[in-house]
Amino acid sequence: MTRTLTQPLAAEATRHSRHFQLIVDVHLLLLNQGEVLLGRRANTGYGDGAYEPPSGRLAERETLVEAAVRVADAQVGIILDPGRVALAHVMHDVSGAGRMAFFLTADGWEGETGEPTKSYSDFGWFPLTELPANMIDRARVAVRNFAAGARFSTYPAFGMLGGYGFSSFRTGSWFHPGGPRDEVQSVAGRQGETFRVAWLNVEHETPGVPGLV
Repeated sequence: MTRTLTQPLAAEATRHSRHFQLIVDVHLLLLNQGEVLLGRRANTGYGDGAYEPPSGRLAERETLVEAAVRVADAQVGIILDPGRVALAHVMHDVSGAGRMAFFLTADGWEGETGEPTKSYSDFGWFPLTELPANMIDRARVAVRNFAAGARFSTYPAFGMLGGYGFSSFRTGSWFHPGGPRDEVQSVAGRQGETFRVAWLNVEHETPGVPGLV
């Protein structure tokens, strides 16, 4: 009996002891008067023809800010001042092997956006509330959650129900106004801290709902 009970526990411990390597993506979330810069992917072999915030993978021994500066130069053709780069949103993508996407923004840059690059055939400015239909879905969810005020989200969440995020009461609550499945509740966090949690049904296009185009 003892052996029967301990075998599953040993297998579970072995599974969790394996080293997990997470892919880290760095996206540029460049904003201008309520609009976000999106590039149409090309020559990548994945999602070509669809829009996303310009991105690249984090390199070994590279900081997030260094990656943002590199992506800005190589993918967009602009120069970022590292001191003006800030974290805007983080998305944990568990739809495949697992990856983490950091969305970084900047309050200014040098150069003009819009010229085609190796990975993007063209660029365009889109209102945060009117994202293009042909957009990488996880990028759409991240941008919508960011626009709703969330600093963190997962993709997919709760069996593809929608984007998910949270912020502490100490930093302000958030929700998606006008969404079809806005639900906000308070839950007790660890160490007595309280968080506000919102489930956002913004995973897929919802015709006729303001802000969900």
